[in-house]
Amino acid sequence: MTTEEKPADAIWDESGWPEYYETHRTTAKEVYPSEWFFLKDMLKEGMSVLDIGCAVGGFASVLSEQLQRFEYTGVDISEEMVLRARRKHPQHRFHLVRNADLSVLTDYEFDLVVCLGVLHLTQGWRDLVASAWLHTKTSLILDLRESYVSTIENPAVSYFRVDFLLGTGASTTTILPYNIINSSDALGSLIALCKGATRLQHHGYLSAPNRAAVTPAKDILMNTYRIDKRAT
Repeated sequence: MTTEEKPADAIWDESGWPEYYETHRTTAKEVYPSEWFFLKDMLKEGMSVLDIGCAVGGFASVLSEQLQRFEYTGVDISEEMVLRARRKHPQHRFHLVRNADLSVLTDYEFDLVVCLGVLHLTQGWRDLVASAWLHTKTSLILDLRESYVSTIENPAVSYFRVDFLLGTGASTTTILPYNIINSSDALGSLIALCKGATRLQHHGYLSAPNRAAVTPAKDILMNTYRIDKRAT
């Protein structure tokens, strides 16, 4: 398959993605069981939350089902989705960022940082984890796609066909990387990146690859991590 080279922000801005997130991942029922395993015990009234890869702010809606008072900030590389998020949730803060550069947040730390559904589609995922950790006051929740076989981070070998998910609104040659990380490599990377962590837990389940993914990996461990910076 001949693929189209585009900057990541251009892919996420392209027709289909913003519309998709208008109606997906906007309620607690759409949170994956592996994510809710940790989230259900961490949501507290008055907490501050940073959502990395916020799309149109769907997680703010999820939080509003559980909490009456919270401070929510979302960041995304898609200008279109940030604009939509600001219109949908004017009471919250949203920032346009470039790749793993979260300098717009200065040195602000949040009670909880979440980065879900992002890292397996991002080439520089380790840099993004390191940036997320800098802004975590207490805990970081993230997810990876893992396997017991060798790590695959080559988008020519393992990739995500955008058109399979979004339909005809997306080019059939537009792809994102589909990172499959060996579980030992994943654990080692997170320990190295999240320096000073006091606790690291993970919870996941085995699944076939997403129908939009083209990858040699057959059994994917959908693994969610909770990494604590301070005792909770």
